[in-house]
Parts: sequence; structure tokens; C-alpha cells
Amino acid sequence: MPYKTGKMKGELTTPEIRKLIKAHNILVSIKIPKGAKREDIIALVEKNGYKVDHEKQALVPRVEMQRKKTIGLKKAEKVLPKPKSAEEKAAAKKVREIKKQEKETEAFKKREAQVKALGKVVARRKKGEIKKPSSVVPEFKTLKQLESFFMKALEKFRKEDVVKFINRLKGLNDIKQIQDERRALRQKGRKNVMDILDANEDLFDDDEDKYDELDNRFEKVFSVAFEKAGDRIKELKN
Repeated sequence: MPYKTGKMKGELTTPEIRKLIKAHNILVSIKIPKGAKREDIIALVEKNGYKVDHEKQALVPRVEMQRKKTIGLKKAEKVLPKPKSAEEKAAAKKVREIKKQEKETEAFKKREAQVKALGKVVARRKKGEIKKPSSVVPEFKTLKQLESFFMKALEKFRKEDVVKFINRLKGLNDIKQIQDERRALRQKGRKNVMDILDANEDLFDDDEDKYDELDNRFEKVFSVAFEKAGDRIKELKN
């Protein structure tokens, strides 16, 4: 279902847009690069002669591309393959595990050769000679592990960034500054929280509703800051 609150109220969610593109690909071809963000996906759709009609919940051709076919969510449900059975999921999971083991075996030799060098780096870091590198988005084996980590990151973002921003609003008198900080807050949230989902998007192949659910949780947290900032801007304009 489209977003019900926040800045993107009434717009299709990212998983819904992905679903439309998957259905479209059966007829034409729009390949979504791995790790593509919402903005990237929408730009890709437009580049291929379509636009996302959030009200109609469909991919529709632009005016100058009327010969193209309109793909709606209902049609997408009919065109896309049905969800995999428990046996098919188990088989697919086994294949992924085998491939992962092969990659780990291949990477083992490289890691072994790096042990000594890594030991030197750790020693230098303890002495304060070099700073600890910025954290990277981890990858998980199960959706349960991913969701647990995601919720911790989301709560940290709420407490350390969203609440702090809301508490500062009364002291901000520059509308442009409020808009800029609100935009920066969203970008930080997408990077520190939503990137966790995009880095593990393969886990959602059999459960895209879970992606939708977690995406909505992020939007719900951010929408509080968005609405409070909007109220402050209205106060300054009056």
C-alpha cells in the first residue's frame, strides 16, 4: 500500500515500484542495479519512457511515449510468478549457501595472507597512530538477524538524531536552515538505516512485504521530525 503519512504520503513504496518494474521486464526490460536507492529507481523508470503514477499505482508511459503499455499493480500480480513453495525456497537457500561457502573458501587464502598486515594495523590503531575506519553495512544470513540489527539502528537514529533535531527547532529562526537540516537528517537516516536493507536486498526475494514493513517503520520515525519542522516553518511564516 502507498505511504499513509510523511513527505511521500500517497506515493507508492519502493517495493511496490520494484514490483511494477519486474512485471514490466517480462514485456520489455528495465534492469535495476543492485543497491539502487528509491531516487535511482524512479530516475531509471523515467529514462525508459515511463513515470510512476502513485495515484493509479502503475507505471505509465510519458505523453511522448504513449505506444508503451501501462503496467499496474493488479496486472503485475497476474504477470509475476507466484510465491515460491516451501520446497523451492529450501532448494534456493541451499544453492545460496553452497555459493557462499565457495566464496568463503576462495576468500580464505586472501584473508590468511592479510593476517600479518592486519595485525600491524590493529597495533597501530591501539597506539593511536591511525583512526578506526568508518563502519560498513553488514550482511546477514536471515531476515530475523537483519530486522534485529535494523531496529537497533533505527532506534539509535531516533534518539540521537531525530529527537535532537526536534528539540532544536524552537531555537531555529531561519526557514532555509530548517529545510536544509531536515533534508540532511533524512539523508543521514537513509545512509545509516535504510542502506542496511539495500545491502541485504537478496533476503527480500521471497518476502518483499517485510521490506515494505521496515521501510514504513523508517518513514514513521522520520515523519515526526518532518511534521515538527513543517509546523515550525509555518510559525515563522505567520
